[in-house]
Amino acid sequence: MNTVIVDPQVLRSIHRSELRKKILMYLSEIYPSATYLSEIARVVGSDPSNVRGALVGLGNRYNGESSLVYLGLVEEVSNNGFKYYRLTNYGKKVVDYLKEYYRYYRRFM
Repeated sequence: MNTVIVDPQVLRSIHRSELRKKILMYLSEIYPSATYLSEIARVVGSDPSNVRGALVGLGNRYNGESSLVYLGLVEEVSNNGFKYYRLTNYGKKVVDYLKEYYRYYRRFM
């Protein structure tokens, strides 16, 4: 496995939100494809406004500085007036790191 340096703020943001984790894992499954907000919400079983908050921030409830786009894990792509989201290369490396991390620590739970 390639070594990836993960910013502690990134790890903190992911560990504080089960929804952010689910979004990252789903986008990792379809990587490098992009998808739209409603599809992400349907797959992860959450409301589109909550998914939007996790992706780009939303008022007081979702801090923009902890959002997946702000942290560089997900990118927003505009095409013909529609917005799509996909994992960045860095986001894919972070998800791969997390999968190994959880696999390792699961032995102790």
